[in-house]
Amino acid sequence: MIVATVIAFVYTYRLPKIYEATCQVIIEPMAPQVLPGSKDVVELGTGTFWANKEFYETQYRIIQSTNVAQRTAEKLGLQYDPDYAPYLGPSHDMTALARAVAGQLTVKSLKDSRLALITVTDRKPQRAALIANTVADTYIEYNLDYKLEGARSAMAWLAEQEGELKRQLEGSELKLYQYKRDRNLLAVSLDDKQSMLSQNLAAVNAKLTDIRIHRLEMDAKRKTIEQARQNIAEEETLPEIRENLAIQSLRGSYVQLSKDYADLSSRYGPEYPKMKAIAGQMQTIRKAYEQEIDGVLSAFEKSYQELVDNEKSLKQMMEDQKREAIEISKIEVEYKPLQRAAEQEAKMYGIVANREKEIDITGPMKTNNVRVLERAVVPRAPVQPKPVQNLLLGLLMGIGSGIGLAFAIEALDNTLKTQSDVEQFLGTPVLGLVPIIGAAPGGEADQASDNLRERDLGVFLDPKSVAAECCRSIRTNILFMSPDRPLKTMVVTSPSPQEGKTTTAINLGVTMAEAGSRVLIVDTDMRRPRLHRSFGVPNQMGISTVIVGKTTLQEAVKRTDVPNLDVLPCGPVPPNPSELLHTDRFGAVLQECAKLYDRIILDSPPTSAVTDPAVLGNLADGVVLVIKAGETTRESAMHARRQLATAKARLFGVVVNAIDFSNPAYGYEYYYRNYYRYGYTYGNGPDQKATS
Repeated sequence: MIVATVIAFVYTYRLPKIYEATCQVIIEPMAPQVLPGSKDVVELGTGTFWANKEFYETQYRIIQSTNVAQRTAEKLGLQYDPDYAPYLGPSHDMTALARAVAGQLTVKSLKDSRLALITVTDRKPQRAALIANTVADTYIEYNLDYKLEGARSAMAWLAEQEGELKRQLEGSELKLYQYKRDRNLLAVSLDDKQSMLSQNLAAVNAKLTDIRIHRLEMDAKRKTIEQARQNIAEEETLPEIRENLAIQSLRGSYVQLSKDYADLSSRYGPEYPKMKAIAGQMQTIRKAYEQEIDGVLSAFEKSYQELVDNEKSLKQMMEDQKREAIEISKIEVEYKPLQRAAEQEAKMYGIVANREKEIDITGPMKTNNVRVLERAVVPRAPVQPKPVQNLLLGLLMGIGSGIGLAFAIEALDNTLKTQSDVEQFLGTPVLGLVPIIGAAPGGEADQASDNLRERDLGVFLDPKSVAAECCRSIRTNILFMSPDRPLKTMVVTSPSPQEGKTTTAINLGVTMAEAGSRVLIVDTDMRRPRLHRSFGVPNQMGISTVIVGKTTLQEAVKRTDVPNLDVLPCGPVPPNPSELLHTDRFGAVLQECAKLYDRIILDSPPTSAVTDPAVLGNLADGVVLVIKAGETTRESAMHARRQLATAKARLFGVVVNAIDFSNPAYGYEYYYRNYYRYGYTYGNGPDQKATS
């Protein structure tokens, strides 16, 4: 944390001061319209939401473009400013200058408004404000130039198009005139002629229909008149017969004579003179009636013939009109394209001419859709660096890095430290915990512990120490494992060297001897023996010489200062330790020792170095595995456990050695304090420890 905070302070102190100036610009979607209904050549915005969004994003990019930046740099003469050189880098051309100015720019919009904030950062406050205002002015000029350039380009193009359209229009109108002249359409237009022809056809068709209907009516009447000529006595309803007085008079006379003749015929025969006279009169009247009827028919036939003649004439007229209509339709097929071409070219010519006149008036107008709302002012305080923020950030990063490093170290630490670690990873009971031998209540190492003898015999020399009490607890736990069958032989080993197995074996032997048992500690570590140095006895004779038969067991066993405790040193280091331990002689030596002693403790080499512990564990009643807190890894401890299990050796349990009870990380500080509080009040106080 301190390192990170110092780095943040130094970094902040060495950073150059950066100033920030902002110019506010209003960007309208469209420029003000001077003439009603007129439109600019360059359409800026359309008014829809998405179109305006794209428009404003485009304008922001234009402001940040190298084109605007280069114009700004040229106006301000930044290429001649020596103080501006750090922004250019190794290159000093105009491209690099434009990129440097653009890199100082940031443009953002103000929410729910048409304001654009042009912000410039620079090491000089005056130059930051000057660049921001110049960028705004340059953008306004650029926008106006873009509009005027569009108007000039449009004028040139429209003038060219107007001349071409005018020539095309004149050619089309000439072709149309010549066609109308050739088809005799100058006096009357084609549409009028088609309208007149349609009206004539309709009139002729209506007249022809009336005549046909009249003719059909006259046909029916003629048949009725002919039937009336055959039967003079029947009453007729036709107006031509009913309204003819001569016919009606003859019909009446004839009917009266018919009645008289009928009356006489009932009394006289046909030869009766009066009946003959009446029959003659009736004959005369009938002839006269037929003559009158024939006159009516003759007049009727004349009228009928006139109708037929009119019908033929109208049919002929209709055919003529139809032929003329077909001719007009043929003319229309050729006329209409010429007319449409002339009309379209006239319309296009009118549009181009009107637009040209409109641009000629509105184009030179310097109306702009961009204006400055608030110019940038010279900033008083820098925006970077931010000392408080950087220091807080450095502080937080340092704390976070420290915590992360602590967790990383903890995660990478695979050593066994506490009783719970052993029980969790090895699944083996813990026989006891042994503190650092020689540790004082304050947690500092006793200066006398540098002597090997005093360290290994610490339990004997200081029987009221924490270590002594812990070793007695281990002794009790081992003895209680088999109350019915006392344990005689046990092996003390460790997974790796320098983990306290020899010290544990000695202290365990001391506590058992203090309990009244006759104990023998055998140094079976024939590669690096140490028991003779711890007890201060000679090593010329030992277990190696007993196995090979050079000496007897009684000669090799050495007495110690601890009552009831003897030691059998290693003796000369043999070239083949494993082979000696596999011999029957070694087993016989153990049996001989078992007859002489109550407890036999074998100080074995580490399991990771050789296979001797597995061999010894198979011959003994059980094995005590010693691990060093904070140094023995889980893998090495698990390997030792598997090796002993493979050899079918009984594992009594694990002794956790070299625990610092005063270190809160192990969780035994409470036990440590309570023990010393109890220990100093139980006897004669601390002075008793010094004299023990």
